[in-house]
Amino acid sequence: MKLKQLQEKRGGLVKQAREVLDKASTEERALTADEQTQIGNIEKDADAIGATIDTEMRQLSRESKGVPTLSTQDQRDVNTFDLGKVLRKLNQGGGGSPLDGIEAEMILEGEKEARAAGLGVNGIALPQLLLTGKETRAAMVAGTDANGGELIETAKRGLLGDFYNSSVLEQAGALVLNGLQGNLDLPRYTVGTTPVKKAENAAAGEAGGTFASLSLSPKRLPAYIDISDQLLLQSPGVLEAFIGGQLRNQLNSVKETAFFHGGGTLEPTGIAATSGIGSVVGGTNGAAPTWAHLVDLWKAVADDNADIGALSYFMNTATIGKLLQTPKVSSTDSVMVLNDLAAGILGRPVRASNSVSSTLTKGTESGTASAIFYGNANDFVVGYWGGVMLEMVRDTTGAKAGQRTLVANTYYDAGVLRPQSFSAMLDALPA
Repeated sequence: MKLKQLQEKRGGLVKQAREVLDKASTEERALTADEQTQIGNIEKDADAIGATIDTEMRQLSRESKGVPTLSTQDQRDVNTFDLGKVLRKLNQGGGGSPLDGIEAEMILEGEKEARAAGLGVNGIALPQLLLTGKETRAAMVAGTDANGGELIETAKRGLLGDFYNSSVLEQAGALVLNGLQGNLDLPRYTVGTTPVKKAENAAAGEAGGTFASLSLSPKRLPAYIDISDQLLLQSPGVLEAFIGGQLRNQLNSVKETAFFHGGGTLEPTGIAATSGIGSVVGGTNGAAPTWAHLVDLWKAVADDNADIGALSYFMNTATIGKLLQTPKVSSTDSVMVLNDLAAGILGRPVRASNSVSSTLTKGTESGTASAIFYGNANDFVVGYWGGVMLEMVRDTTGAKAGQRTLVANTYYDAGVLRPQSFSAMLDALPA
């Protein structure tokens, strides 16, 4: 059964339970024995469907992360893909001799993925297969390098290399869904009130929670680079190294920042902007991060029984540098808050990313405060629609300078599945 159908079915059960509870409340009475049995059966069915949804989501993640399995011959064909041919064809605006071979096949596959994701194609679309780095070796048996291993041909494929898995959140274990089609709603459950003791015939208090959805829809992430006419004449290896590096740096910087600090307009809603995450406050005008702050970040998640899964601290290099030089206990100077970067904090790894802001404002501290995040990366979801669309643009200025502009577009979204799984300090002062 599809994920959306499971969500709708569980939503219907939740609605049924609410109707039974509301009826008893309206009539100002306790639940009857039949109603209690009915509620119990509904809860049991809803929990079973919830478990199926979790399993389906994990399966989607496994399937989406996988690189398509290719035969040895197909892999060899893909390894001969010539980006130069594609860009020169794109530069001709569709004119000239038509592309054939593996280049034509990859463009058709890219257009197929784009159509499946509901995206229009202006220019040329390339599939995810070419965006996923994969190393292959020629079929040659060899032992050590001295016995012939150095002669084994190694081919690496990937126009954008590690674009799809370069984020520290993705490396930490975020749920990544590739090849999405249409919008996606992922259910999340919010715990309700705690049951309280009642007199023998007093009305029972409601203990049920509520369901909400994390809605993912494609957000356009564009980037461009200027390419000289001379570069277009170079070998595909030179082209791929240059274009891959330039696009990757631009796209990753924007994407990673949105994961942590996105506001939800034309970009994902990042962790900092997600309602319901734990909050640790340094002070009216911020504060230098201490051991107590880091413990409180852990505690904010643990207090909600969410301290499970792929847990990490996320901070920028300025904050890491500060913690490496801050005594853990004020009366000593031999043990620092972050005494060993490899050992992490409280047994949790510390992951560095300068996309974690160092320009936040708190009170009189204007643009100098940093963020520190803690949480379970498994409860952060990233979705991608299609591969990457390429367009070649040339104007009068570019013609005079002997260069063209390559514009790339990809579509993605992300968000926090369970807010209780994350906490943040947004006024740390590492300076």
